[in-house]
Amino acid sequence: MDTLPLKRDLTLAYRASLLIALLIVVMSVGGLAWGSTSLYGVDTNRALGVSASTAGVLVPGFLVQDAFNLVVGLPILVGVLWLARRGSLGGLLLWPGALFYLVYTYVHYLSGAPFSALFLGYVAIVALSAYTTIGLVASIDGDIVRQRLAGAVPPRIVGGVLVGLALLTIGQDASGAVATALAGGSPIDPLARGVWITDLTLGVPAMLIVGGLLWRRAALGYVAAAGLLLSFGMTSVVIAAMIALQPVLTGAPIDGATVMGLLIFGAVSLAPLLVFARGTASRRAERESRAPHPGSAAGRT
Repeated sequence: MDTLPLKRDLTLAYRASLLIALLIVVMSVGGLAWGSTSLYGVDTNRALGVSASTAGVLVPGFLVQDAFNLVVGLPILVGVLWLARRGSLGGLLLWPGALFYLVYTYVHYLSGAPFSALFLGYVAIVALSAYTTIGLVASIDGDIVRQRLAGAVPPRIVGGVLVGLALLTIGQDASGAVATALAGGSPIDPLARGVWITDLTLGVPAMLIVGGLLWRRAALGYVAAAGLLLSFGMTSVVIAAMIALQPVLTGAPIDGATVMGLLIFGAVSLAPLLVFARGTASRRAERESRAPHPGSAAGRT
């Protein structure tokens, strides 16, 4: 088993993450049980589908999001926890990304879902996920991570991908917000407002900062980049899957072009993770090859 590059014990982070996993189950089951009646409004098709809003922003319905939180978000969180617990550097680096994905997702609930009895549960998931992410990143020894990955992860390519994705998101979200403002707004807030909030206050700043740090070969960039790529890629792939299921869920036709575009975005985000995976695997194999074999003379001394 690898020795993880840590500055402090992660027991509290493990326990907090398991509590978050439990809250996801409770909130998602509650949403699925009550959301189809009145929790998410009277328009069941909108709650189950993905709606296009200002500047082409896609807004997933909360009912279908509850289902994907159970079948995608929860298994990924538990999976990276299991990997990190077994000493996997890849699992450790992806763990903050799984938590950041939950922050991003449940802030959207706080800003866009109708107020309900589940509100405080959403607050708990966002707060726990956010502070656990911060504590986890602060507990990882970035200098050791940089040493292990320096020869395998091209910092300017991966950092450039993060910055490029952030700029594309700004172009879409900010253009829609500015156009809406210049048009005098609308009597009802645009459907995209919740997405603008989460993108422009969470996703975009994080990708710009981490991408810039990685470009400069800063230790924090190596620690946080893989998780952000996972988070952004998961978001694109999950929305693509929601749209692909719309004929079953709402009877609406599949928008193949949108699905393909989202999958391309997801692939651009997730492909660099192969570099991180190869880097962590090669460094592990190198350390194991240098370790004395139990049957060798060095191993018997």
